[in-house]
Amino acid sequence: MQPYFCPYLGYFQLVAAVDTFVFYDDVNFIKGGWINRNRIMSNGREFLFTIPLTDASSFRLIRDTQVNWRSKDVDKFVTNVRLSYKKAPFYNDVMPIVDAIFAARPDTISQLAIDSVIRFSQYLGIATKFKVSSEGGYARTDDRVQNLVNILAAEGGDHYINPIGGQELYAQEDFARHGVQLNFLKGTGSLSIIDVCMNTAPGDVKEMLKNYTLI
Repeated sequence: MQPYFCPYLGYFQLVAAVDTFVFYDDVNFIKGGWINRNRIMSNGREFLFTIPLTDASSFRLIRDTQVNWRSKDVDKFVTNVRLSYKKAPFYNDVMPIVDAIFAARPDTISQLAIDSVIRFSQYLGIATKFKVSSEGGYARTDDRVQNLVNILAAEGGDHYINPIGGQELYAQEDFARHGVQLNFLKGTGSLSIIDVCMNTAPGDVKEMLKNYTLI
């Protein structure tokens, strides 16, 4: 799955549902997608935030897409989180995670997003093993199904779980030909994990992670 920055609960349901989660960072960046965007609550309303990037392009790989750390929007976002959730029940636990994610100031949105997913997974006690596709040495072809099959083969897997939106891209019979079971995860939630964890105890969030359907 492409790395998303502080994604919604359904992304973490996917993380928790598998043994190994591979961040698919060596595919093209999706402009207007959710790699560098999500929603939090601000002043009682949903607020769509965007992590500023430098020359973002759908012709550039996610791993090569730079964060624009010079933009004032970075500090504005952190300040907005701080002000919006300062009265939230778990603010003192979660705000340090947000601060630590930005304090690292990695070059790329891939690194920033991966770090955000790993840090929140650790906070929630998710034991899934993480891999990064650009570092895995997986065989690449011009066939997107074969590329995923190659990743599974390298990791010794025979069951691939993709988000529900993947139904538009992949067919179960195409994976079955390679001896791979494909399921689509229909998760829950719409707001960033920041909002979920600010307002919900970790143990309760862990229970929420189980509230999905495999199709």
